[in-house]
Amino acid sequence: MNATINFELRDQKADANGEAPLYLRITYDRKPAWMSLGISLKPKDWNRNKQKVSRSHRRWDVLNEELLRISGQAHDAILELKEQDRLNAKRVIQLLKGQDRKDFYTYADKYIKDLFAMGSVRRAKNAKVILNQIKAFKKDESFPIQEIDHQFIDDFSTYLKTEQSNASNTIRKKFQRLSHMLKRAKRDGILTVNPFDEYKLPAYQKPKKEALSIGQIRKIEKLDLPKGSSIWHTRNYFLFSFYNAGIRFGDLCLLKRKNIVDGRLKYVMSKTTSNAEPKYKNIKLRDDSYEILERYNYGQMEDESYLFPILDTGKNVNDPLIFDREKQSKNAIANKDLKKIAKKAEIDLTLSTHIARHSFANYALKSGMGVYAISKALAHYDLATTESYLKSFDEELLDSEMDALFNE
Repeated sequence: MNATINFELRDQKADANGEAPLYLRITYDRKPAWMSLGISLKPKDWNRNKQKVSRSHRRWDVLNEELLRISGQAHDAILELKEQDRLNAKRVIQLLKGQDRKDFYTYADKYIKDLFAMGSVRRAKNAKVILNQIKAFKKDESFPIQEIDHQFIDDFSTYLKTEQSNASNTIRKKFQRLSHMLKRAKRDGILTVNPFDEYKLPAYQKPKKEALSIGQIRKIEKLDLPKGSSIWHTRNYFLFSFYNAGIRFGDLCLLKRKNIVDGRLKYVMSKTTSNAEPKYKNIKLRDDSYEILERYNYGQMEDESYLFPILDTGKNVNDPLIFDREKQSKNAIANKDLKKIAKKAEIDLTLSTHIARHSFANYALKSGMGVYAISKALAHYDLATTESYLKSFDEELLDSEMDALFNE
């Protein structure tokens, strides 16, 4: 079903000079909506069939150009709302008047598109989850962004907890992401205040981070796995990440031969590329890492060759959206392989690629590496983040130190 655009001269509203107001009419699903254009014409100067100002009017060319511009804007508004699956005649008029700009759904859609355009695919997808959940919660066709206040946040929190079964930490993360969106709305002049500025977020419940001991790492190293198999590759990826300060899987996918310079691995952490200050990793490669690289003929690689055959290079992985899908798919495969590896190594732990990062931090802490050095290795923004990160491993470290103390 298509929306129609027409101009109507309201003859019945003619003034003393015989001039009547010209209106824009949008019709969709047999429901019309009108907008005054601030243009008045005598009926003799309006060609209803051609939808144009007649040449009898002294400014016919200027006015027709203006009507063409308005018609174009109406077409754009219809396409935008149709893409959002929110098309109706009244909303087209609101968008043309600038009122729909303050509709939360419209603003959120634009915010998400901007994130995709910047290559921030994960942030865009997370924001889309929140948008869809607010739509499900509100069940309204439109929702003024100004209605997001403390009461709305409380009610939405209850909905997430009871209807979506979200834990406190999940709700906290979603509210932080929603706050980022509203912060930009304030900057854009859509909001005067961000309601989260004076709102107490749900308490952060620190999850226990799982990590492998160095003994368990050695057991994984010694496993006899079929060369070239998926599980063999996954072990290589996991160990290379562990040896190099817990490289995230997304970064591992993108590492190329050119990232190795003078015996050092140098790259920008993809998670931070859209930040004002991206984080760089600069790690000295050691024998364990070179041994893994040689399994992939590292010495014969071109500068643009990927170090590991993780991505499907037949796809345009330079497109952030395609890369994100490819990364998530390959990460899921790797995590399935790691569960098999854990079983073979008799490790009672649900392994995932990210546990390589936890395991590095745990091993570094137990080996006596200082918090500052660990922070640099993990590329955290501040020591507080690292200290919080390491707290998960403090209990086990305390146990071992207490054992050593009383076994002397």
